[in-house]
Amino acid sequence: MTTTTTAEAPEDELGPPTAAANLCVTARGFSTEEEARGIGTAVRECVILLSRHFDLSRLDGVTVAYDYAQALESLDRGYQTSNLLTPSDDHAVGVAMTPLVIRNGTIKSHMVFNAHIVAPIATLDPELIQLPLHVIAHECSHVEITKKFDEAFPNDLLQPRNDDYRDALRWQVILACWDEYAATRMSANFGEDPTDGYEDIFLKHLAAVQSTAQAYIRAYRRHGNVSQVYAEVYGVLGNLLKFASYALGNSDGHHVDPEARTALTNSLVDNWFEPYFRRLHDACRAIAHRYGRWPDKTSFEVIGDIADEVVALCGIKHRYLPDGRLYLDIP
Repeated sequence: MTTTTTAEAPEDELGPPTAAANLCVTARGFSTEEEARGIGTAVRECVILLSRHFDLSRLDGVTVAYDYAQALESLDRGYQTSNLLTPSDDHAVGVAMTPLVIRNGTIKSHMVFNAHIVAPIATLDPELIQLPLHVIAHECSHVEITKKFDEAFPNDLLQPRNDDYRDALRWQVILACWDEYAATRMSANFGEDPTDGYEDIFLKHLAAVQSTAQAYIRAYRRHGNVSQVYAEVYGVLGNLLKFASYALGNSDGHHVDPEARTALTNSLVDNWFEPYFRRLHDACRAIAHRYGRWPDKTSFEVIGDIADEVVALCGIKHRYLPDGRLYLDIP
């Protein structure tokens, strides 16, 4: 069953909400209309309240779905793309996503939640609501972060980068790292403390990333597709940087030095990734320092430089030929 609910956002002593007054929440896959309306209303009220903390003026709408994967796949994104939206399942199981959409020529964000995770927000139980509250706050952060970047660099997001394959992969990593660093930093103090989970996901990926990259390169010896192996290796190492960004942003949001986290520190001692972890932290902090006031993309490019270096370290080096073509060296 699918139902759509709307409501006027109330005013109170916290000040006016930034979400649209007619914010729409669509509930999918519920067994009854009553359940759909109850949970949809609770999620809507939570988002409206959080819109007093985050700028949600570019929020297109919210979908809460028990058929989460289908909801992502069927979302009207307002533009043509071959990139399907699918829940993540690599070390971290996806429970929410905030894809970009285009509405009347403007880039907006649409939040999609797995109902299994956010449904307890309707219980009003102080313990049960902590996880859904944090998940919703995290996605609200993404809405604001996207708006700030689009305002600083108009006509950049969702634009094809087909002229340079490396640049396209590089910017996927740059945006993923910055977005997750900023979102975890901004939402750190809402609801459940996710610190242990973020660090565990990062460390699991760190333990497996080199062997995974090497497996992709060995497979390349059979299939011979250079673009494929480059995307695979860049992707898995980009994910490592992204998961590190989750942990770093969350630490900064809680004002905790990552070195004070025993498991994290012990795992990074004498590890090949330790200097890149520190450089990534510095890079993300530098971007955050000028949040929304970036004169250019120089500070963002630092993350891309780190990505290029770890990809080269794990087996694929790049250079440009005199005619401008990209050449990939895979020893």
